[in-house]
Amino acid sequence: MTHVLEESGMLSGLPRWETGFFGRTAERTAVRAALESSRLVSLTGPAGVGKTRLAAAVASGAAEEFPAGGGFVELSPGREDVLAQAVAAALGVRERPGQPLEQALQERLVRGRCLLVVDGCEQAPGTIRDLIARLLDGCPELAVLTTGHRPLGTAGEHVREVEPLPVAPESATGAVALFLDRARDRGHERPHAERVCSQWNGVPLALELAATWDRAPAPPPNGRPPHGETARRAVEWSYGLLDTDERRLLRHLGVFLRDFDARAAHAVAGTVHTQAILNRLTTRGLLHRRRGPGTAVWRMPGAVRAMALERLDAEGETARCRARHLAWATATAQHLERTVAGTERPDPSWQPCFDRLADDLRAALDGAGEHPGSAPDRLARALAHLCYARQFLAEARAHFATAAALAHHPSQRAADLRAAADVAMAEHRGDLAHPLLRASAASAAVAGDGAARATALSFAACVGSRFPATFPDPLPYAELRELLAEARRVAPPDNRLVTAYVAAAEAWNATEQKTTPDARLAQRALDTARAADDPVLIAGAVDAVCSGHGVAGRFREAHSLSEERLRLFDRLPRHDPRIGLEIIDTLHVVPLVAVAAGDLPRAVTAARRAWEDPLSGLYMRASKSVVPLALSGRFEETLEYAALMWEGWERAGRPAARWMAPAAHAAALAEGLRDNGDREHRRWRERARALAAPWDPHGIAASFAAFADIRVGLHTGRAGDTPTPAVDLAKTPPWSQTPHQFYDAYAWAVAAEAAVVAGLPDARQRLAAAGPAGAENTWAAACLARAAGRLDGDRDALHASLAGWERIGATFERACTLMLLPDRAAEGITQLTSLGCRPPSR
Repeated sequence: MTHVLEESGMLSGLPRWETGFFGRTAERTAVRAALESSRLVSLTGPAGVGKTRLAAAVASGAAEEFPAGGGFVELSPGREDVLAQAVAAALGVRERPGQPLEQALQERLVRGRCLLVVDGCEQAPGTIRDLIARLLDGCPELAVLTTGHRPLGTAGEHVREVEPLPVAPESATGAVALFLDRARDRGHERPHAERVCSQWNGVPLALELAATWDRAPAPPPNGRPPHGETARRAVEWSYGLLDTDERRLLRHLGVFLRDFDARAAHAVAGTVHTQAILNRLTTRGLLHRRRGPGTAVWRMPGAVRAMALERLDAEGETARCRARHLAWATATAQHLERTVAGTERPDPSWQPCFDRLADDLRAALDGAGEHPGSAPDRLARALAHLCYARQFLAEARAHFATAAALAHHPSQRAADLRAAADVAMAEHRGDLAHPLLRASAASAAVAGDGAARATALSFAACVGSRFPATFPDPLPYAELRELLAEARRVAPPDNRLVTAYVAAAEAWNATEQKTTPDARLAQRALDTARAADDPVLIAGAVDAVCSGHGVAGRFREAHSLSEERLRLFDRLPRHDPRIGLEIIDTLHVVPLVAVAAGDLPRAVTAARRAWEDPLSGLYMRASKSVVPLALSGRFEETLEYAALMWEGWERAGRPAARWMAPAAHAAALAEGLRDNGDREHRRWRERARALAAPWDPHGIAASFAAFADIRVGLHTGRAGDTPTPAVDLAKTPPWSQTPHQFYDAYAWAVAAEAAVVAGLPDARQRLAAAGPAGAENTWAAACLARAAGRLDGDRDALHASLAGWERIGATFERACTLMLLPDRAAEGITQLTSLGCRPPSR
């Protein structure tokens, strides 16, 4: 049997057999018809009756009817805890920060008409029933075809019981045809084939086993067995004809849940001439062979595996065989881990190999407690690292926690807990990371490891202030300061890495305001990080310095430094859990800082990169495009990304996401500037205010809200008709003396223009006060040039404004500026109409 991974839009993981498919013409037609009228179709019947092959044949024949593709999922026995991972492996889906794996599956399956085939639902009928029900609810055009011993029992399920092949002599495609095809080299004649097919009830697995023997099979004990017992009886009969070595290897191979190669078989069974015996068992139909990544692999049919495990237990070999399976799993996981970690950009071919082996690695870890002295923590640690690299983030965190629980020394326990915290931060879950970091520090204290203790405490203090949006409720500043004080107290004085961790925590906690580091301490943190030569700390410290520049209103410097961070980002190894947080933050901050400097083309490009990055969750990555597209006047795209953002956030369970409020305000801006967008404008503005609650009148959301409300008011003639206080440039301290948010240049510039339009007597002074905003932001510069042109009737200033809008691709603002030039007003109206906008009120 081979598995072919198709391109997107096709069915992935669809199994193909080396032997032909016989009969079932009527069944295939009926199942395809059922899929047209029912979204859930279940093929039921006993083991060996041919459910899997029928499902594969139907899926292959119906592939063109599902233009959005889908996948073939093979469930392993006893793995109901990783059903979502099994579906993800079949579809090539990754878990993303802020986007649980099940939501990622829905994102893939909601693209259009898809088919998901789930084979082996008898392994966990209740759990898979619930998962399938949720996927069907969330994906209106998804169809699901399942196989199992019994129906799932869910509403709307169309059940079709798969019967054995007909044994009537006149059937050209029934049981006799199958037997003769499989036995074509053994000289069996048709009368003999008819007897065998009748003895084995036409059950395909039984016939395939019987066809591999030269001599006629003996009738089953007690006459013809019931259909449900036929496959088991046939397997036992075939097993009885094997020699001693073949039986022993077959028994031991029963511990594998999925595919195994000859090396793995030898490691578990220790049989001499393993390869030759594998070939003989394949010839007997007791194993299926296919081409794996780089080598041949085998899989045992479910009915054969059940019998093998029974015999293994009866022979008293289970414990020793499971111990060898654990040793093989540990060595295999560590080898794969080295493969992944061997390069910054590992060969992606490791992933199919891991997907093939993952269930066996998990099963070996589950049973590790029965084998004292086996060091199962090594397997848990390697499996955690592999799951992280595969982007099964929640599972990776759980395995690191397991490794910590199994660790033999507190220093290793501290390292495992720290790794679990790193994964939690990559999930954007500071609420999970914080207690893990404190537990890591406690274990390090038991081990007498001051460096590990100080780094864990410092990092806990740092993330509490740097990433408050990853906590449902922000951590009190006093608590973070206590952690930092303890870190200082236990930190070894000459350890550069520890010094860099402490310096970062000091920078982020110096101002008593979340996300607002002290600029001087931020530069010190960057210097110490560079001295430690740690790329993770350097990336984080660059963010601190950028934030410091932002607070001081030096947006151009922040933008320039963020480009350095992006260059560093390209060299960060994706497989390391420590780096996940910085990858996510870089993808978030680079577009934001580009917007702060008014470099809209760069912001759109950076947002596109975030959208395409595999470590970005749906609502996170969609949100990055909303603001720069809105400021660019690309309103249709703005609202498309905003809708994706909002839908993804709701599907993720509406987690705390105050950082998303500016994007919601940008959607409100786009609706407010368009014709007939008043209702949606109000709805998005209410959403933004709810996201930012508790409302912070000085925060980043308030900064963008002030700009957006003034800009909409200017265009519609309703300036001041908002609950958000406008920027009062007559009372605000000078730019250089004011703490800033990244959207302040927009708010200052448009407030100055509003003063000009309103004819305020001090409009010229307000315009001058906003001048520094134009020096730091290209959009603000163009806006202020337009305001100056309006104030003085200066065509040169208006043309300078036009050039500024054109340089950054701000089509809406360009059109509004054209309206101020009588000889080009018609051009402005045409462009506004194309954007779905009415002309400005004044």
